Amino acid sequence: MEQFDLKFLQAVNNWQRGGNHKQKVRRGATLKACTLTIDDRFKSCAETCYRQEAHETDRLWNLLAEDKLDETIAAWTLDLSFAQNFKGGVPPPGLQGVIFEITPPVGSVVLNLAELYRDREFLDAIHKYEAEISAYAEGIGKYGASQNEVVLDLGCLAQAHIRQYGGYASSRPELAERHFGRMPTADDLEEFDQLCEIACLDSLGSWWLSPNGTKRVMTRVYPHIDRLKHQKANQSGSE
Repeated sequence: MEQFDLKFLQAVNNWQRGGNHKQKVRRGATLKACTLTIDDRFKSCAETCYRQEAHETDRLWNLLAEDKLDETIAAWTLDLSFAQNFKGGVPPPGLQGVIFEITPPVGSVVLNLAELYRDREFLDAIHKYEAEISAYAEGIGKYGASQNEVVLDLGCLAQAHIRQYGGYASSRPELAERHFGRMPTADDLEEFDQLCEIACLDSLGSWWLSPNGTKRVMTRVYPHIDRLKHQKANQSGSE
């Protein structure tokens, strides 16, 4: 029995094409159904995976206050820099950028595309069926192995999976304060300028906080969570 038949390749292709939320949910379910007979080594991953998301207020609230963020089948990457630069990097003002990291639990890997694209049999199957794959140029033909992707079905994420926050700031001291998690001293600002120079970054614009800086931000938020939960409950009750 052929492991990588046209049906499987079409499912991979459709998944890599992307699409709106409904399309991704449908294509994710189809992809998962098509992996039942695929070798288990393509459905496992022992490496750390990363994912960038852009959150509006309500979704961010669920993450911080409820320590739970519902997830559908989603694309992750083994390449942190790819996650940081995905869709232009930090999301635009009004959205909170978050980079998650996780070592996939057993049973959560729908398909390890990074591993799949290293397999000779799979590459031969693509060559064999290329002309029969619908919209090939928009999926496999466009992205191939370039995203170091692992498709995960996690159900939900928690605060513990947060690696970095991203956002916009309007001044050098504000950016430095976010990075260090405190009002910056003169020495802090000098160190911050050196970091900017090393990273080839301007003093204004979009930033991914360091993991330690992100943890400090979250630590400052924790004391306010109970009050905000009570406030939200009161608002819901008055509607």
